[in-house]
Amino acid sequence: MTVDLFKTGSTTPGAVLLDAVDQLEKGSPKADDNIQLIKSSMVDAVDSCIAAAGYEYSVHWQKQLLKAASFGKSVLDLYDSDEFVNMCETLRVLNAVRFYQVGLPLSYEQFFRLSPERLVARLVTRREYLLALRLSEFLRLSQDRIFVHWACQKVRTSSEDEELICSAIVKKLQGKHGVSFEEIARAAFEEGRHHLATRLLEYESRAGKQVLLLLKMSEDTIALDKAVESGDTDLILYVLLQLRKHLPLASFFRTISTRPVASALVESTASAQDRSLLKDLYYQDDRRLDGALLIFSDANVQTDSQARQDRLRSALRLVSDAKDPATAFTARSLEEYQRLMRLHETIDNDADSKIPDDGASTGFAGLSVHETIYELFQRRQGKRAARVQSDFKVADKTFWWIRLRAHVAKREWREIEDLAKANKKSPIGWEAFYNEVLNAGNTKLASMFVPRCTEATPQVRSEMYVKCGLLVRAGEELSKAKDHMGLDELRAKAVGQDAVEIERLITVTSKKR
Repeated sequence: MTVDLFKTGSTTPGAVLLDAVDQLEKGSPKADDNIQLIKSSMVDAVDSCIAAAGYEYSVHWQKQLLKAASFGKSVLDLYDSDEFVNMCETLRVLNAVRFYQVGLPLSYEQFFRLSPERLVARLVTRREYLLALRLSEFLRLSQDRIFVHWACQKVRTSSEDEELICSAIVKKLQGKHGVSFEEIARAAFEEGRHHLATRLLEYESRAGKQVLLLLKMSEDTIALDKAVESGDTDLILYVLLQLRKHLPLASFFRTISTRPVASALVESTASAQDRSLLKDLYYQDDRRLDGALLIFSDANVQTDSQARQDRLRSALRLVSDAKDPATAFTARSLEEYQRLMRLHETIDNDADSKIPDDGASTGFAGLSVHETIYELFQRRQGKRAARVQSDFKVADKTFWWIRLRAHVAKREWREIEDLAKANKKSPIGWEAFYNEVLNAGNTKLASMFVPRCTEATPQVRSEMYVKCGLLVRAGEELSKAKDHMGLDELRAKAVGQDAVEIERLITVTSKKR
């Protein structure tokens, strides 16, 4: 193509257009004759001049060819100028890197095979930072890697004071989005400039990048602080795991003791995965109550009685030594629990307390005081249940509820009836007896408690009789209260002999008016 344009006597449209521009500069009328000669193939002439400019190393001939293309475009009514603009931009880039002070004599084809991004990377490698920045701006490419490379080279080669280096880098890169201070800090660390690396990491916006390098630099406390500031739980746990691996236990606890978030995470994680670490944490922080409760929870899962007792004694000793009023309740609770455990052992070893053929569960170990009383009633050991109530100061109301429900569960109707006959008053009220027995399906026994519900209104007692299927007794309650409306409603429910009796009660009640 270039040969066709420049060879002597060439009559190609591009050669004629180039000659026309030369004639125009000389002021010769032959310029117009040349234009008229190639007017029909002017598009080919312009395209060939643009293409030829890309293969020229001489700036003079590049300009001449582009000037010829521009002149030819002005003659045409319609022409897409994108190729012309792109060629002008490409030649500006090529001429800049071909300059002798740079020394990259790339051809047009080499430039496109290499790509603009790689060309900028080569300039950065040669430390041609200013040219790389200008080309990146001209070609609308990212400048992040250029700044990072410049900063890394500065920390590697500069002999200035580290604070001055840090200030210069921050001043240059501040506000540049996408610039990784972590990479620059890593370069400083590799050069042995730990203080400079730490200072640069303060400007890294990504907490994960900060923390990983700080851990590598053995800046444990700073790494933990940065992780806590980030609010990323996973990152905090990662830092804590790394610290736990290489720090002595005492140093690890001292590190987290002044950081509540880290301490709370260690506590929550250890409670699920490493209870021995949790015990050490409570001991280190002198949290005797928490430590005692932890030992107590361990005692509850022990299957061996002696092991369970030993752990309880350890927990009790821990809170007793605290001399803190706040732990007094816990100490008393642990003492009572020890007494309860000894009671369970005694009961389980007692021949009279062996599991009955018709009865209950497998043993007393692990039961609460209320559950123990319930189980004793299930095994028909009421006297021993009463002693447990007395020993552990169980309230009468609670004791009666447990006793009632145990008898109902066993369907021990005679015991319930005897209990009611032996006591004129009930701490839980007789309505509770009525409800429990009725829900168990014994309407006959339930009806026996209705007259004892003296605090209930006649209407309520009437409804209680209705639930037991005793409509006549319900009517008698309403008749005493002279509740005519209630009797009318009851008459609608009655059939047979019950209906006759209800009708009689209605008549009697009407006469009493």
